[in-house]
Amino acid sequence: MELSIIITSWNTRDLLRACLRSISTFPPKESYEIIVIDNASSDGSAEMILTEFPDVVLIRNATNFGYARGNNQGAERAQGKYLLLLGSDTEVREGSLQEMIRFMNEHYEAGAAGCKLITPKNKLQRSCKRFPTPWNAAALYCSLNWLNGRYLMKDFNYDIVRTVDQPDATCLIIRKEIVDSLGFFDERYTILYNDVELCWRIWHSGSKIYFTPSAVVMHHGSRSTKQADPHLRLEMYRNILLYYKMHFGRAAMCILLPILFFRLLLISKSVVAFGLFRWQRDIGSNIVMTSLSAGVNYRHE
Repeated sequence: MELSIIITSWNTRDLLRACLRSISTFPPKESYEIIVIDNASSDGSAEMILTEFPDVVLIRNATNFGYARGNNQGAERAQGKYLLLLGSDTEVREGSLQEMIRFMNEHYEAGAAGCKLITPKNKLQRSCKRFPTPWNAAALYCSLNWLNGRYLMKDFNYDIVRTVDQPDATCLIIRKEIVDSLGFFDERYTILYNDVELCWRIWHSGSKIYFTPSAVVMHHGSRSTKQADPHLRLEMYRNILLYYKMHFGRAAMCILLPILFFRLLLISKSVVAFGLFRWQRDIGSNIVMTSLSAGVNYRHE
């Protein structure tokens, strides 16, 4: 098996159908499989797959385990030489899957590669970033992204092949041997920053990550995330704080905690935002001990 396409979905039935149809229309020449992890969708997504796409491997979760664990379930089942993370809100273009396989076959030093993402109106989505710092996060969550030009790679030419820190995991191809060696997603990051953390580990293992413009995928947008209720948004913000505490220490958390609290309070209009302070008290040294037991160095060099 050359390619395992892994799609984790929650309540995106119509978009998922379009995604699966696009793969059927523009499949790679090599052998491939499609694995869909349905995270307890209530919109008939699983039934649609069983009826319309019987060849798809369906993992049907009784509860929503989140993006990280869902993809890990898919990776455990995958048989391909390469794993392709693909958003349920995407549609592949002609030759895109073939190009990603070709690129990885020709670049043995690449542990992973991202592709060019476009909107339904055929406009470029700026999908590559550098690894973030707490100051990048502070600017982002204070809606001051004009300060984040370097982090967002606003000078990046999306028509050339080059290495990048973290391409968007909406469409990201990864060598299975990398996953077998490093592990896949850290499930403590249930929704956000799991892809950033994985890219960080790939780079620090000695492998490279590339962007290739020859593969093009249309991306509708993060529909699952947009459906988030206050409690799900609280979990997203916990993921953000976890990443910066793990990589930059307690000082970063002290900077970002009040910013994220007020942002969540404004967006959710709910007292659920106070859960960030309860989580911050409880997490304490457990992060450090968990990291040490996992044998992973999460601190930037």
